[in-house]
Amino acid sequence: MKINMIEDINFNWSKKLEITNKEIDPNLVIETFSPDKLNRQKYAKFLTKFLASEGNDSVEDIKSNYVLNLNSEWGSGKSYFLRRWAYDIKPYFPVVYIDAWKQDYSDDPLMTVVSSMIKQLKEQSGSGNDDVFKAPTKLISLLKAAAPSLARGLAKRYLGIDPSKLIDLDEGTQGENASDENGKPIDMSLAASKIVEQVINEHDAKSKAIDNLKISVEKWIEQVVKSEGRKYPAFIFIDELDRCRPSYAVEMLETIKHIFDIPGVVFVVATDTGQLQHAVKAIYGNGFDARVYLARFFNSRFTLKKPNLENLLEVHCNVKKLSKECHDKQDIKVWPINREYTSTLDNITTVLNIFNLSPRSAIQVTERIIATISNLPPNTVVDIIMLTVLLCIKDKDESLYEDILSDNFERTIKDKKIGLSDYLIDVYNIKDDYIKVNIDPLDYSSSFQSSQLKRHKKGEYLASFYTYLSDVFCNYFGGKTTFFNVFGDNSGRQLTPLQDIEQRLYTLSFNDVQQFSGDNANLWIKYSNLDLALNETPIDFYRDLVELASAIDWIDDD
Repeated sequence: MKINMIEDINFNWSKKLEITNKEIDPNLVIETFSPDKLNRQKYAKFLTKFLASEGNDSVEDIKSNYVLNLNSEWGSGKSYFLRRWAYDIKPYFPVVYIDAWKQDYSDDPLMTVVSSMIKQLKEQSGSGNDDVFKAPTKLISLLKAAAPSLARGLAKRYLGIDPSKLIDLDEGTQGENASDENGKPIDMSLAASKIVEQVINEHDAKSKAIDNLKISVEKWIEQVVKSEGRKYPAFIFIDELDRCRPSYAVEMLETIKHIFDIPGVVFVVATDTGQLQHAVKAIYGNGFDARVYLARFFNSRFTLKKPNLENLLEVHCNVKKLSKECHDKQDIKVWPINREYTSTLDNITTVLNIFNLSPRSAIQVTERIIATISNLPPNTVVDIIMLTVLLCIKDKDESLYEDILSDNFERTIKDKKIGLSDYLIDVYNIKDDYIKVNIDPLDYSSSFQSSQLKRHKKGEYLASFYTYLSDVFCNYFGGKTTFFNVFGDNSGRQLTPLQDIEQRLYTLSFNDVQQFSGDNANLWIKYSNLDLALNETPIDFYRDLVELASAIDWIDDD
């Protein structure tokens, strides 16, 4: 298939894609791509155009080498992005995809790249090209020679003594009294000249091997371009480099920079660049400027936009377990009661965003919530907002979490004591965020104002998270505001907190204004919480849930 324009590439990631091996078994699915919920296909299209122009100037007919660092933090979907991008452009360009982390058992990144290129480019070139796709003679033995081990081996060969033992000799006697393992004197000047000569020969041989390798790579790519009608440049994708052993990661970058600087080849190296900097410092020390060091290897860096958290969680977590249908099967009640899992996920996402959790932490917390809810015993009632807030606080500030659970909260700002509600609102900059709760007034027909409560509409109410935090969460953990006190109405009759809110809802029921937000929604969220007697749940119940959930750490691919 001949392709003339990059615009012809169908970057349509909206549907599930299953890849089969037609030659072996067309019904055998070897890879599955789920629909792209992070809206990343536009980046693949842009970067393809950009790198194609950088690697091959079709107007001037000039091929260039280019190395792009694709930067994105863990959990943001860069491996999915890279694999699907590579799959889509394979009919148009020579493409090699390498998962560096899966192959870092190898001691030689060069061999990893070479073997991957031979295998994948050979498959893309069609049959009958075995003679083309061979590594240069003596490549392996020549390129594995490292300078330190080479010098040591040569010294042993020519001097008959381990060079490390020479270090132990007195500096003044090394040239005069050095001897080999049999006690025979060593002519140090002659030995040194032989070593230098051999190192030069080995270096020249290695340089020739590298030159031959570059010629071979160019032939491999040319074969793919000619046989299948693809275009330059070749795309080499290196994934998961930040997860590799530090030494392997650095050697891979050195290999790409100094050996594969081949015209018509572009590299895309996907990393969490912050983590890669830690790997570099693990080798060169914490004081080493890893950022500047890494900049030497890349022509440019493209950072994937931080994904929408809700979409990210749908990709990584089994969020459908948050539906009311699943809870009903377990015979549990999860408040706020929302029929669709999407509303509950919205609530969780709201809290995660308020506490500014990283994508990785957000995924971990959500997985813990789902695991906890899915394993509750029958007849359990749980406030999922409270559970989420506690998990977030524990993740961000464990000492604050302990103080809240132990009723020992004390904080001072500008020599003035501040309450838990004001502290959380100030520290996490809580503003106009909302949580969703599905309300059906008929569910509360036993109330003493039931006839008027029915005037309220059935549907999804948007209540203020600020109100929830101050009037529900902080009350539960020792806030002791008037929300849980006993009230009296105009006739002097004492009302329970539940009846007091009913009275207020009764008053609001005569208003014809929008009922699904504002004071009306705030009252309903407090009322529905109280109706389930969640304020009477022992604090140790949530402590146990959080402690058990926090002990689970999911180890997952990006």
